[in-house]
Amino acid sequence: MFKKIGVWVMSAALVFTAGCQPLGGLDMNQTIENEWKTETYEASLSMALQYDVGNTDALSDYDKERLALWNGLQLNVSSLKVNGREQTMSAKGTLSAAKLNLPFALSLDKDGALLTVEGANKPIAIADWRTNELTGLYHEVTMYDDFWVHRLKRLMEEMRFVDHQEVTKKAVGLLAKNLPNAASLAVEKKTETIQGQTVSGHQLRFDVSGEEFASLFRTLFKNTALDDQGLRELAVVIYDKFHPELKELGFADELFQDRQLGTEAVYTGAKAIALYLTSETGGAWEQELLSQTKLKADAFVDESKHIRQWNAEIAMHSPPGMEDGIRGGKLTVRMDRWNINGEVKPDIISAKDAIFYEELSNEESLRQVVQPDSAFYKLLKEQLRITEKYLYFYIWPESELDNTLSGPEAYPGYAYNAAYISSQNTAFVQGKELGEGLGYKVTWDAGTNTLTIAGSETEIVLQSGSATARVNGTDKNIGEPAVLKQGALYVPVRFVAEQLGAKVKTEGEESLYSIEVYKP
Repeated sequence: MFKKIGVWVMSAALVFTAGCQPLGGLDMNQTIENEWKTETYEASLSMALQYDVGNTDALSDYDKERLALWNGLQLNVSSLKVNGREQTMSAKGTLSAAKLNLPFALSLDKDGALLTVEGANKPIAIADWRTNELTGLYHEVTMYDDFWVHRLKRLMEEMRFVDHQEVTKKAVGLLAKNLPNAASLAVEKKTETIQGQTVSGHQLRFDVSGEEFASLFRTLFKNTALDDQGLRELAVVIYDKFHPELKELGFADELFQDRQLGTEAVYTGAKAIALYLTSETGGAWEQELLSQTKLKADAFVDESKHIRQWNAEIAMHSPPGMEDGIRGGKLTVRMDRWNINGEVKPDIISAKDAIFYEELSNEESLRQVVQPDSAFYKLLKEQLRITEKYLYFYIWPESELDNTLSGPEAYPGYAYNAAYISSQNTAFVQGKELGEGLGYKVTWDAGTNTLTIAGSETEIVLQSGSATARVNGTDKNIGEPAVLKQGALYVPVRFVAEQLGAKVKTEGEESLYSIEVYKP
């Protein structure tokens, strides 16, 4: 899976710009075929992102911060090791962002992805393939789309890698067959020195921009839409490999119980997509995006028809009339590869004592795992702001809230994230939700009706019926007594939030609907 991502990127770039018609003795079809068969290799890689910035006055403060973070970003990987047979990969290098330099090491294996960064005293788990999840990334689903998310997840889990590879190869072959060579394409015999070794092969160069870029795509989609044989061959492969999964996604069962009907349905869908992209409506994005895009690249292919070097520069410019803010940008990529299909042993990071990335969003955990004076801490805390907390509490009339908790139509679940305004105009929320939502440990003593919110630097003790809280050993007046409602202690939100370093504001000057709590 890991090495095929790189193969797809390089192959697709060559197909969409160079085409696959033989030129200068170089057979690109054979080169792409060899890339799909490549199992192992080592490489070095560098990437750089640079924006062309115009007038930023109209940008929000958040957008300006993101621009400062990503503009000038550089990734330099000195050692990339890929072993497709074992499905493992490792990388070592440096990431530079927001004037911060972060040496790192990354590894992927059958269980997941682990990262070590200078300044962190534990490995960080950023993905867990066993649960099919990227840590720290959430998808909020409604009752409507939860069905589709469940089906899609099952589809991803059940897709067989070898079948997926065969479908992808067939699709790339179809596109390659229907795209002519770019006018700027040039090929020449050449020798290069890669990792101290002299290598003979062909240098392929192309420079595509503006209308030619858009024209290539229009030609591609038109030719593909008219290629009935190619589309039908692709439809057969898709049906044969994935028709159970297509049924599982909820497509018409009767179509996918019959191979002839099923392949006809896939063929019709693929042709409809190609026709739409050929149409004026479907192809509008070509003019809006591709006409402002320029790709310049060269690839060195050795005598064995393997890509050994890859240099590319892709630049994009904003359409006329939209030059304010970010006027455009440029991404440059360089890769050298060696030891292709040789013995490659990626450097796998031990998962012992690893912490999930999402756990670093708690400032207590962040300080324990990452050194506060390190560049990595500054990136996470100040640039990515992963410890920021936003809490929303929805205001109820107190009598209605009481009814949801203990009245004739009691449903305690409705009290989640609930607030109420007292007769003295004080906003109350559940202390447990507020404390845990801001990343603190919360404990409840039922014997004394006492709630404790604790972190490494702050401890707040509140008791039902008391208008006094003990903060780091000192008694402080909280205005109105904490209130116990069906086993949950409601506390004055502003007092507690501010003691924990958070800010409280309402939506509007005197909101009747909700209260927002924010902690930087």
